[in-house]
Amino acid sequence: MMGWITLGVALAITVAIIGSVVIRIDDWGRDWTQNRAALDPAAPRPELRPVEFDGSVQDAADRIRQWTETNSKWDWVSEEQAGSDPAGGDRRRIQLTRTTPLLKFVDDITVELTANPAEQNPTSQNVIVNATSQSRVGKGDLGQNPRNLIELTTALRDR
Repeated sequence: MMGWITLGVALAITVAIIGSVVIRIDDWGRDWTQNRAALDPAAPRPELRPVEFDGSVQDAADRIRQWTETNSKWDWVSEEQAGSDPAGGDRRRIQLTRTTPLLKFVDDITVELTANPAEQNPTSQNVIVNATSQSRVGKGDLGQNPRNLIELTTALRDR
């Protein structure tokens, strides 16, 4: 009798794990075969498009740093000046990581902040925030990299 109970519990746990994976998959064709995602202006989901941030490049970098400090899954790795774009705007590249809670998989996120010179005027500034997320291991990411980008863009938009 005890063996049947143990088998039943093991089966229930297995079904729960498989079910939680199946529920999290958004795109069955993409999520099993790709381990990288990038923001794209033509993305069908608005959360996966680059963010226009009101403020300076430094303001955007500060906002991202503050957010990562309050979010235990995210870590700030580095920030570097990426030079200036051809129109003379400021550019920065920020490296972040996100660690999954259960299995501790690490994803590398690169955020590029570019001053939008077309939008600059003496009274306001505008920054384009672009990002990519790449898994360190595996052939597919089960949709985690797009979820990383959605989490990041949502945090920037909800400031």
